Amino acid sequence: MKNLTIRQREILAFLDTFIKKNHFPPTIREISNHFSISPKAAHDHIRALKSKGVIKAEDGRSRAIELVQTRDNEPLSREIPIVGNVAAGKPIFADENYEGYIAVPISLTGKNPCFAVKVRGDSMRDAGIMDGDIAIIEQRSTASDGDIVVALLEDSVTLKRFYREKGRIRLAPENPAYKPIFTNDVRILGRLKGLVRQY
Repeated sequence: MKNLTIRQREILAFLDTFIKKNHFPPTIREISNHFSISPKAAHDHIRALKSKGVIKAEDGRSRAIELVQTRDNEPLSREIPIVGNVAAGKPIFADENYEGYIAVPISLTGKNPCFAVKVRGDSMRDAGIMDGDIAIIEQRSTASDGDIVVALLEDSVTLKRFYREKGRIRLAPENPAYKPIFTNDVRILGRLKGLVRQY
């Protein structure tokens, strides 16, 4: 990264900080506003960072910037497996359920084991989780009240908000059109860390 200009280093630092804070990259306009430069100048800097191999960016797509190196030349992204729809009776992490991998910023996942699931339906709409989103999940077997979790109920997997109640667990949707699930038999597979949404 010795060949980066001062301004390119500043923009890379801004991208790093913005992604850590918001869990998604800024738009070209947000970059230009932050540095008081024209959108064309911001686009030229992004193109230069891409050509120097420190970011990935897709032309014509909003929020399609991905950091691949830190300012200290450390990887800033990691690949985690996408777990698809789970067939009845098969564990969520069975080979048949893997649908590839997705690169996500380490600032989003940390270094703990993570996996991704494709969101189906609108039961978590009011939490900003939409049909088609890819939910990034930190793999863990415990949860605190209010956490959004991936939970295993018999042979089905659901994404809901977790609450402990007297003598039972409540898995609450974030859409009034759906009713909560009450159960005593649930296995927590992980906790929501963030979302990836493609436009």
